Amino acid sequence: MLDLTGQAGPAKRPIARTIASTVTGPTLAELQTHVASRTDLSATTRARYLTAIEKGGERLNKPLGMIPAELALVEERFPLTGFDPEHWSSHTAYTLFRRRLQAALREFLGVHAEQARLRAMQDDWSRLLAAITPLTEGKVGQGVRWHPMKLAALKAFALVARAQGWQPRDLDLARARQLDEMYQGNKREANRRALARLDELRQFPELTHWLPPHPIGFTPDTRVPELTPIASSWKAQIGAWVDALTKSGWDPVTQSFADDHQGHAHVLRSALRTTLRIALEKGLVSPHTEDLTPLLADDEAICTLAGEMFARRHRSKRTGHLEPRTARKYLKGLNQLRAQLGIDTSLLCQVLANNKDAREGKKTDRRMTPKNRGFCESLIDKKALRKRFLTSYEVLRAEAENLLAQALSEQRALTGHERARVRLLGASACFAAIEIGGAPIRVDNAMQLTCIGEDAQIRLPKAPRKPIKVLIPAEHTKNKAEIAFPIRTNAYGCHDTILWYAAVIRPLFAHAETSPYLFPAVTVPGAPLNADYFGAEFSALMRSVVNLPMTPHQMRHGQTSLLLDRHPNEIEVIAKRIDDTPGTLRQYYGWLNALKLVERGQDLLVELMHE
Repeated sequence: MLDLTGQAGPAKRPIARTIASTVTGPTLAELQTHVASRTDLSATTRARYLTAIEKGGERLNKPLGMIPAELALVEERFPLTGFDPEHWSSHTAYTLFRRRLQAALREFLGVHAEQARLRAMQDDWSRLLAAITPLTEGKVGQGVRWHPMKLAALKAFALVARAQGWQPRDLDLARARQLDEMYQGNKREANRRALARLDELRQFPELTHWLPPHPIGFTPDTRVPELTPIASSWKAQIGAWVDALTKSGWDPVTQSFADDHQGHAHVLRSALRTTLRIALEKGLVSPHTEDLTPLLADDEAICTLAGEMFARRHRSKRTGHLEPRTARKYLKGLNQLRAQLGIDTSLLCQVLANNKDAREGKKTDRRMTPKNRGFCESLIDKKALRKRFLTSYEVLRAEAENLLAQALSEQRALTGHERARVRLLGASACFAAIEIGGAPIRVDNAMQLTCIGEDAQIRLPKAPRKPIKVLIPAEHTKNKAEIAFPIRTNAYGCHDTILWYAAVIRPLFAHAETSPYLFPAVTVPGAPLNADYFGAEFSALMRSVVNLPMTPHQMRHGQTSLLLDRHPNEIEVIAKRIDDTPGTLRQYYGWLNALKLVERGQDLLVELMHE
């Protein structure tokens, strides 16, 4: 039976390994020949499919005969979030390419025919879906007991389950996890939601005959691999060790520590938890051990732990992936603890100095990631991308205003979906305006900005032409240095966009009136907007609306690289702008100067050739 992922078996081969090896199955060259010979397509559609196949080969930089014709290629190499402005003019153009390549592959691999066969089946799925249909009839919001879109999603999932030979009553948590391993990207998430819908249907007694005997219970949390539990006695010992290393300067007046390095404490706790779980897996420690000090004093065990940490670079995120820089950071933390406990640290010092993975981690820790560097180079090299970056707040604001104007012209209130989108567009526009018109502060600090009270961190003026003032106390910043800057009015509208957000968009948040934060939480009264949630939504909007895929933190990298490229002698000014030191800028952005030196060397050689 053909798997609906487009392969002959239930387990998908890693695409990177498949492409690198000899291809034994059908290839994109065969797909190209097949599409060219299809008579059921119009000339225009055929040409578009062939162009998409050629584009896929160009992006992978391989002959079409070396690329396997698998749907996994689209999901893993060209995911929904894979838009790259270096190769596509817009997010829309990228998704159009993706759909065309996927459509050609689906027909070639027989997925469409298999789906038609599965759809025509008469079984418990068809009987369950027929029983659900009356619950979805009527007008949404007025008497409909179950949303019709949920039924449509469940019909799509029924094909997935039928392909595995599973009826509704066969589904349980184990099979849900099995499915989750088989699929990637959007389809994987759609499967998870459908499994949750099956549990939702248990509220209707008339459907229980076809439903699983017990709730499936496949929540996002169940996707996370079950970690080996840490004994409570170990947690107490870890807590005491971490406090001793990260807290100092006890103040009897305030009854608190003057120096409390929470960031380092988080790294140490992660390092110790990872160490103990590896030690349990390797049999280096018993679950009944009371004191962990002997484990940390055992040089042979420490070498085994270090080797396993570095080996985890080859694991997936689902199974505990560790980058060499992270493994090195964890081992440095363990050595710091060994020194605190009076244990000889020379062995781990030797590992950190001489192990090739540790050396790689050290180099990586001192330079910008390839992804961030590529982003910065694109901004420097391409004027169109640079303009999108510097005017992103205008584009996001315009999109929000269009939705508001449409509802106003139709004389209606915003729908729930429109309200949520307008809120995020406005918040993203405001954040970008602060970053570009003021200074690039970290997203955590931005979400924590208070705008109400005598100690408000961002003060919005009553007079529209006066500057907005931002003051973030030292205790709230990563570098423990106060951040203060004005946002003045100018011809480019950053100042105006922030005031627009405060007046028009912020009131759309449910708890805005009682929240002290500039960016209130969507559902939790008195809380700020979650930084991780905002970061993910901001990235999605920048990709799909501004046509510039980037994270909030890349606001910082982008500005700094542009300024250093144009004004290399103003390093002190630029360092102050991002609340960092000139030394850090030279370290992380040194590739800019190196690139200029290489280009200058090329120019000098050309001058010799002209002589």
